Amino acid sequence: MPAVRLKVATYNIWNHEIDKREAQLIGTINNTDADIIGLQEVPPAFYAKLTNSTNYKYHAYAASDKYKGMGDFSAILSKYPIDEHFTFVNNDSGDDINAHSVIFTVNDVRFSFANLHLPWDSVLAKEKQIIAIHQFIRTLKDKAHFFLMAGDFNCGTNSSVHQFLVADRSLHDCEAKPYWNDLSGVHAALNNYQPIPTLDFSANPRWDGNNTTHVPAVVDRIYVMECMEGKAWNYDWNLEVVTIFGKNVSPQTALATSDHYGVLAEVTFLI
Repeated sequence: MPAVRLKVATYNIWNHEIDKREAQLIGTINNTDADIIGLQEVPPAFYAKLTNSTNYKYHAYAASDKYKGMGDFSAILSKYPIDEHFTFVNNDSGDDINAHSVIFTVNDVRFSFANLHLPWDSVLAKEKQIIAIHQFIRTLKDKAHFFLMAGDFNCGTNSSVHQFLVADRSLHDCEAKPYWNDLSGVHAALNNYQPIPTLDFSANPRWDGNNTTHVPAVVDRIYVMECMEGKAWNYDWNLEVVTIFGKNVSPQTALATSDHYGVLAEVTFLI
């Protein structure tokens, strides 16, 4: 099989007066030119516009019952056909998990891509949900060669959630095996710079320069799983580029495209 270079993105678009930022959002999403992008906080009316106004022909949409009243739906936009779609909506766990995943194929290489939005208001809920999401993804081991996970984790890299995913700690008697690689963290470490905050309480005009209590953090992340059990160990991948997008401020709205910045990673996958 040939090598596949894939552009993967995640973006919380901020479900607040989207009509004022509609052109900004559509332009920013199109300009990423990602092959697949996971979006969070996507209300139904705007999702309908995204399916007709972006460069993405294939789409998937999901939300937990708990957050439907707030319009916190998650969307996946893809340039490649979606072979299967899995969602945690109305699952039996009662955890109100706002996450879903798709399987898609590029040049005979199959990918699993999970898009998630963890809750902001409970560390315990975040921990329980990330364990459930990780364990669910493991059940897909025969459906894909490579596994990606992206989204708004609502916690930084010092969090128990991140440390669990990168195998620096266990959670509730569970461990991430196989573990995950945080692409922003890897790229920053290898290129000698500090990761750029995606929830920037200092510079993003959404906060109007008034924040004096919250520390900017990298809460939006993209992970690639180390080789799934049972897979050939010659499945390999190389991280090429990680960039942050959505920082430009519009003169019309005086806002960045969202209150979060997006993350875009380019990865080459080899079999």
